[in-house]
Amino acid sequence: MVQNKKNESVFHVVNLMVQFFTETFVSVALGYFIGKYLDQWLFDDRVILTYVFIVLGIFSGLWMLIKRVLKNIGGGKDDEKGQHN
Repeated sequence: MVQNKKNESVFHVVNLMVQFFTETFVSVALGYFIGKYLDQWLFDDRVILTYVFIVLGIFSGLWMLIKRVLKNIGGGKDDEKGQHN
């Protein structure tokens, strides 16, 4: 039983890590392409918006990680409260 809980916990952490890297990669890639397109359209030789959108993509990935972790932490507490009532 203890080994099963340990494996479940490890798989959960690995799942969170994979989701974080996937979401962050997609957010940064979208930010790069949107920023590059806008830079070519608005500023011929500058890459200002590319950097801005890449940073926004990084923050978006971190925000999604924080939301998911807080949801998982809060979800366990809600389940415990529901069982005691």
